[in-house]
Amino acid sequence: MKHLCITFILLLGISLSPLYAIGTEPMEIPDMEKIEHAVRDSRSPYYYPDLMKKYFGNDTTMTLQEFRHLYLGYASQEDYSPYRTVEIPQHIEQMYLQTIHTESECDSLIKYARMALDDIPFDLRQINFLVYGLRQKGETREADLWEYRLKGIIQAILSTGDGKAPETAWYVIYPADEYNIVNRQGFTATEFTFVEPYFDYISIEKNPLKLEGFYFNVKKLLKEYNRKFYER
Repeated sequence: MKHLCITFILLLGISLSPLYAIGTEPMEIPDMEKIEHAVRDSRSPYYYPDLMKKYFGNDTTMTLQEFRHLYLGYASQEDYSPYRTVEIPQHIEQMYLQTIHTESECDSLIKYARMALDDIPFDLRQINFLVYGLRQKGETREADLWEYRLKGIIQAILSTGDGKAPETAWYVIYPADEYNIVNRQGFTATEFTFVEPYFDYISIEKNPLKLEGFYFNVKKLLKEYNRKFYER
């Protein structure tokens, strides 16, 4: 299945990973069946309603394992839709291209980001804009909280592999996350390729590390999409 290639703007002041910081996270290839079981078990420390309550609270003590179960476990929730998109009003799209924003424009960015996150709670792009808007308005405490959440999700994804081969591909639950991860490593995506049976490959521009691209495991994404929309 072809994915839409989405270009993401890395906003100034919100970079959470140093350039070319490949392999800095502890790598643990996830067992998706175990994660699915854990987030559905009310006796588990990773029971999904409890994780979501902790995530949306003011708790900043979530572990890497909790973030891994939160992000990857979302693909096992009934409201999950891997190719769900949020329609972006044209005037908001224009704001994304600006480098300077007025206070009222920041209010619009914040308002739209909150609306989008109500529908897609782990939309990395919208969390990024929310952090930016809040910081511009001086709402540092909430911005720090959302930045903590964003960093936790990104670390969870990076911990699933190193992206260098299909066997160690990064696990994602949304195609758009692939571009976010590539950009946050300091690279620019140039081309998308689907690699059988369930990998996305993102080619990147020439770089000092001489890397050509990264692999992403989308097995769970495709499985849930087929189950919900084709196997009825």
